[in-house]
Amino acid sequence: MGKVAFITGANQGLGFGLLQRLNELYTKEDIIYVGVRRTEEREKAIQSIINKGPKLEVLYVDVAKEDTIKSVKNTIVEKHGGIDLVISNAAARISPDIDNKDQVAQFVRTNNFGAYCMLKHFQPYLKENGVFIVVASSFGSLIHLKGHLHSLFNVETKSLEEINTIMSNYITSVKKGTATTEGWPEWINIPSKIGQVALAKIAAREEERQNANKHTSIFAVCPGLVDTDASRPFFNNMHEAQTPYEAAKHISNILQTDTTQFSGKLIQFGRELPWN
Repeated sequence: MGKVAFITGANQGLGFGLLQRLNELYTKEDIIYVGVRRTEEREKAIQSIINKGPKLEVLYVDVAKEDTIKSVKNTIVEKHGGIDLVISNAAARISPDIDNKDQVAQFVRTNNFGAYCMLKHFQPYLKENGVFIVVASSFGSLIHLKGHLHSLFNVETKSLEEINTIMSNYITSVKKGTATTEGWPEWINIPSKIGQVALAKIAAREEERQNANKHTSIFAVCPGLVDTDASRPFFNNMHEAQTPYEAAKHISNILQTDTTQFSGKLIQFGRELPWN
């Protein structure tokens, strides 16, 4: 039986780079489910790459809507009984030209609650040696957060649902205009990324506790600076930025190793980044 993979946000940016890399890595026995949100982009994702071997199937998913995640999970599980690789990559964009209070809810709903729902629905169906990757950032480390807030993200004791509550409270603080006085960073991307990495760490903790014999891996990755529409507004110098295809190589390389060594960690270029 071939491998089964699912990538969200796979029609553009890093997600498309990951699709290209998996298309090269997988064989004709494998299948890659291509998760896209905008219906007009559904077929372009497949038509714009040269198929190297695996079957490619496009599925509609909007990670901000849990019912679409559940629907995709049901489709995959009914056909295959489980899944070998999940890459939770879809993300909402933010703009430096829009007030944080006007974009924080959708941003967190997609990036954080979306990652939670992906874990909720797909983690139980990871096959033996299965891998679940949350695409995050090096900003997803507590070193970017003031010390008095660190306990909110205690990955040794918190549950996934408690992280959701913390992020919900963060949305409220941003909307009320009290977030910075509470000590949160001005850039809303930082708390969001920390929340994403915390989810991956907690999920890995529970996976090890409940399913150690399956040798599954759950971890977060930082692809480095990637030249995309989402990153350009926030970085003045993009000369050293990678293309999405280049950045995806680091993640593809990881998948060709024993991924259990990465479980519960934030990984960049094959190395663990500090959590605190």
